[in-house]
Amino acid sequence: MTDPAMNFIAIQDQDDARLSAYRSLKGKKLERDGIFIAEGDKVVKSMIESGCRVVSCLTGKDAITRYKDLLTAMAKKGVPAYIADTEVIEGIIGFRFHRGIMAVGHCPQKRSVKNALKALTRPHTLVALNAVNDPQNVGLIVRNAAAFGAGAVIVDNATYDPYYRKAVRVSMGAIFRLPLFYEDDLASSLNWLKKTYGTRIIVATPARGARDIADVKFSGNICFVFGNEDTGISRGVSRIADTKVRIPISKSIDSLNVASASAVFLYAASARQKKRLKAD
Repeated sequence: MTDPAMNFIAIQDQDDARLSAYRSLKGKKLERDGIFIAEGDKVVKSMIESGCRVVSCLTGKDAITRYKDLLTAMAKKGVPAYIADTEVIEGIIGFRFHRGIMAVGHCPQKRSVKNALKALTRPHTLVALNAVNDPQNVGLIVRNAAAFGAGAVIVDNATYDPYYRKAVRVSMGAIFRLPLFYEDDLASSLNWLKKTYGTRIIVATPARGARDIADVKFSGNICFVFGNEDTGISRGVSRIADTKVRIPISKSIDSLNVASASAVFLYAASARQKKRLKAD
């Protein structure tokens, strides 16, 4: 059964071929196909508002009224809305369906810093991820970056793609609000930023010898680099860093979670920049 006005398509068979993307939530097929999954009404709403190319959405029959505005917005774009009983949806996705609505979108074209940075304002605050291999941390860092006014996020090829399902979900839609750059050689790209824009490369690290965050001035063009929680920042990136900075914490704890650390750094930079603006 279909509803031409709302573009509803009723699904009764969990093996329906049109729902293949929703059956690939935990695999790499989505990434290979250049698509991603958005979960929950807030994330789907951000996805639509961003102008992202939406492929389809999936929701329960009992949720049509609840998500009427979202479904209407997608119908105007010609996006098909698959509607099914909760049991059928859970058979498709393989777990309890508690977020109410999901959508499939096309990942934007991957861009590098060199061919897109000119669109950023100056002074700029950037965030670079060096082998951050937990998608939840990636999503949280993207959310923190958006919350504190960072201009863009740079990820290397050892970092989980921010468009991975869990990263998109945890970002709460922030992924759609920030420019995202992909770099195969992060150290080379950061060095280019230094030479071209005078961007200071500030590495977050709990290592001895790093400067206390309270003693560092975050001014001008800066790029914070957050690394792998086990191995830290790569040697190549470490060599070109202008400053290595630590957050002083209790001696009983060896380090903060990388996403938590990113919030501290980004807040510190945002607060000090606002203070300078008021002083001016």
